[in-house]
Amino acid sequence: MERIAAEDADMVLFSGDMTTMSLEGEFRDAAKAFAPLYEKWGERLVAIAGNHDRYSPRSVRQQYFEKHFPQAALPEGRRVFSRQFGDHVAVVGLDASRPFMVRSNGLLDKDLERELDHELEVIGETGRQVLLMGHFPYSYPGQHPGKWHHRLLREGTLAGLIARHQPAAYLHGHKHVRWCLRDARTPQTLCLNCGPAGMSSSCPDSHAGWLTFELSQGGALTGITKVSLLPEGDLQREAVTIPPQLPG
Repeated sequence: MERIAAEDADMVLFSGDMTTMSLEGEFRDAAKAFAPLYEKWGERLVAIAGNHDRYSPRSVRQQYFEKHFPQAALPEGRRVFSRQFGDHVAVVGLDASRPFMVRSNGLLDKDLERELDHELEVIGETGRQVLLMGHFPYSYPGQHPGKWHHRLLREGTLAGLIARHQPAAYLHGHKHVRWCLRDARTPQTLCLNCGPAGMSSSCPDSHAGWLTFELSQGGALTGITKVSLLPEGDLQREAVTIPPQLPG
């Protein structure tokens, strides 16, 4: 977290999984770890819950995520939010995490579908470029396929909403590997998996790290970079080749 805090960024987006088992002690530790980031970026740090943060029914009933991350808490009954930054950019977030216990699925139910569709419609009317953030991917690279017990249920519906509203990017995590791809169903939108921020792996893309990028006023993402924390503590930065827009 100290290395993230040292980054020079206009905003920080965190797509969930502050905890492992959604225990309250884990949330307390996570809140302490995030405190320097909130101190530096304030409202420009945007976070959502991941499936590990909603792992148990008790954690949802007791609202551990909302208690320890009040900056990320949504009004009662809401699962979609938007934050506007300047005149040109908006971040729209959705919370599809549910306590499935022995499975790691998310769920885009019909109520969440309607809420997200409405929010994207409203933000779209402002003319701002939209960065959509959720925890779960709807598209996977061939070498990292999604498994049935780990996927977003009704992920095709999310792809349909993205195809309709065409956000500049869909930012997510869940699968513990960084990637950048386009899906044929959503040819105008980049799918960016930020990967794990705190795991250890011999593969740089699955080791602790993050992604950085720039967003132009016209909605183009440029300068996408994979950042990995090396065992000796140095940062490894690797430029990402941005896939061209697909016909559609």
